[in-house]
Amino acid sequence: MYDLAVVVPVRRGSSRIAEKCLLPFGDEETLIEWKLAQLSKVIDPKRIYLSSEDEDFLALGDRFGVSRHHRARHLAIDHIAPFRDVITGIVRDIPHAHIAWSTVVCPLMAPQEYCDAFHAYHDGVIHGDHDSLLGVNLMKEYFWSRDGALNYEATRNHTISQDLPEWFKVTNSIYMAPRHQILANEYFVGQNPVLQSLSKLAAVDIDYIEDYRIARALYAVYAEDGLDAVTPQMKLDWNNHESDLPIAI
Repeated sequence: MYDLAVVVPVRRGSSRIAEKCLLPFGDEETLIEWKLAQLSKVIDPKRIYLSSEDEDFLALGDRFGVSRHHRARHLAIDHIAPFRDVITGIVRDIPHAHIAWSTVVCPLMAPQEYCDAFHAYHDGVIHGDHDSLLGVNLMKEYFWSRDGALNYEATRNHTISQDLPEWFKVTNSIYMAPRHQILANEYFVGQNPVLQSLSKLAAVDIDYIEDYRIARALYAVYAEDGLDAVTPQMKLDWNNHESDLPIAI
């Protein structure tokens, strides 16, 4: 398989929910540990890079055997640095040809969905014409701006929802791209990404306290459906690196 690393970015200074990454979830004491437990089911923990400016946060990864990335403090405090600097400041230090960016604030993206995304990247980017991968939800819904309807006619010619155009919502669950491309573009999505369709659960993004309560409630669905399990034959062999570019650190 290809040379992949998964970056899990966390920081102390959450603005909307204080110390959001330390909220308990599932059977883990923090969102950080929950996400590391999920990812460790589908990729070698050494390929998981917990990135933070905070030593206490980094220490939470030790029992999983993940790699530490010590982020520069100015890349973590109060959005002082532009997001492009955060991305490149982290990715520049990760010695792997391909990078997946996975957030802890989307706790209901199941391990199997990560595995499916890694397969899709292999087929669509490594051996295809796409340049990156973006986790999305198809949205067959009616959208407006202040200037009016965006994706249908709000008139007597009303469009039924099944015939609406295919619009996609970015889930914030996973982004993937070659490392050299991320550094060149200062962003983790290219111009021609694989639009990886994810479950509605995977799109639950904890931004406000209400989102956290929704995620906690939906965990019952996640657990009831056994979504923490991974199909053994779907696991990837990360030891055989094909078609990798040389890494310059």
